[in-house]
Amino acid sequence: MVQQIIEDNIMIAKFDNPPAYSMTFDCLNVIRDAVKKVNEDDSLKGLIFTGEGKFFCSGFDLPTFISFKTREDVLGFFNVEEEMLYEIFTCKKPVIAAINGHCTAGGFIVAMGCDYRIATDNPKAKMGMTETKIGLSLTIAEMELVRSGLNNDKLVRDIMYDGERHSFEQGKEMGFVDQIVPEAELMDAAKKRITYWWDQPGHAFTNLKYCLRYPIASQMRYRLDNENWQDSLCEAITNPQLKAIFEMVQKAMSGGK
Repeated sequence: MVQQIIEDNIMIAKFDNPPAYSMTFDCLNVIRDAVKKVNEDDSLKGLIFTGEGKFFCSGFDLPTFISFKTREDVLGFFNVEEEMLYEIFTCKKPVIAAINGHCTAGGFIVAMGCDYRIATDNPKAKMGMTETKIGLSLTIAEMELVRSGLNNDKLVRDIMYDGERHSFEQGKEMGFVDQIVPEAELMDAAKKRITYWWDQPGHAFTNLKYCLRYPIASQMRYRLDNENWQDSLCEAITNPQLKAIFEMVQKAMSGGK
């Protein structure tokens, strides 16, 4: 699940689905609701994504993927997932990723869709796009968020094709982590960034963000509405060979159970 917490007039969406803090279908809807509240509630300054313990978010829930049997099952999840990512990307107020721990796959995509990324100084935590390791490509919204967050075609190539995980320090050197702070200061740093941006006279942030993100957002919206991205996705997700890989990875994550 994802908790919705309001502190200091800021919405916090906290991934809370142990042990790996993955995103289930219910999580998608809770996140969409959080973004909607932030957009509509004038008292809220922005949105922070964070996790718990060792994990920010490990990505989309593998047992959910394993359970898909039909095209309708796949699209029932991914139609909502694509809209969720689009809504995060186009949120009118500041969205910050407060990355407390491992941030991979779908968790990495969410972080790349944020306006700013702050990570802890934990040398053991890793982040990266690991989809290629289990045979998956990316959807339209997923790719556009990653491309925007990395902001460098060569870096997009390396992150996507290699599927490697990187330390937060490496992420900062490569340009996709903006700031590193001690763990105890993580949430305060995220709140300060939101408050600094949002409290400028006239809330100029909203129009500036619209101007900055419109080219990508409009392309994303057009492609989602007009391209046939569904067929290849459904074929991949229901492929028996990939399902076997999902099951193997899930078994390893569950300690062999």
